[in-house]
Amino acid sequence: MTRFPPACERFVDVLGLKTAFSAFMGKIPVNKKIKNESSQEDLEKRVISLIASLFGGITKGSRRIRLLGKFVENECEKIDRLMELYTRYSDRVKAETERFESLDLDDLEMNDDERYNRKLEAGLYTLQLVALILGHIWLSGNSQMRTRIELLLRQNKLTKDDVKDILQEYHDNIGDLDGPEEKEKAQGRTKEIIAAL
Repeated sequence: MTRFPPACERFVDVLGLKTAFSAFMGKIPVNKKIKNESSQEDLEKRVISLIASLFGGITKGSRRIRLLGKFVENECEKIDRLMELYTRYSDRVKAETERFESLDLDDLEMNDDERYNRKLEAGLYTLQLVALILGHIWLSGNSQMRTRIELLLRQNKLTKDDVKDILQEYHDNIGDLDGPEEKEKAQGRTKEIIAAL
C-alpha cells in the first residue's frame, strides 16, 4: 500500500479504520480453531505493518488527519498500546542481543548479517515499524500526543534517543527492492522523522 497512496486513501474512505484499529487494540478474536499466541502475534504484526503503510501512503490531507485522530481517541489509548508493543518488542530484541554478547564468539562465528537476521527473528522489524508509527505521530506536531509519548517513554525508562536509534537502524537497512528512487524517498521520510524527534 505504501507504493500506491490511492489504496491507502480507499482503505480510509471505504473500508474505514475501525476494523484495523480494533485488531490493533486486540479486540478482534482470532478464529477459535487457530487461536494461539503465534496467530495472535501474526495478526498483531500485520496490523502494525498496515498502520505503518497507511502513514507512509497518506502524507497529507483529511485522511491523514483521520488516521492521526485515531491516536487521540479515548485519552490516547492507542498510543498506550503502541508503547506497550514498543516495550515488548524492544525487550525481545535486547534479550537476543544480550544472548549474542554472552556467547563466546570464538565458538560461534557470526557475521553482522547473521546477528541482524537473529534480531529480525526476535522482532526487530516490528519494533522498527512501531517506532516509525510513533515518529509519524510525533511529526504531526499534536501537543497532546507528544506529551503522551514523552510520558510513556519516561515511565518505561526510555528516551526519544532510544526511538531514534531504532529508526536510524531502520533507515540504514531500507532495501532498494522497489528501486533506488523509492529507497531514497523512504530514507528521506525516515530522516525527517528522526530530525523531528
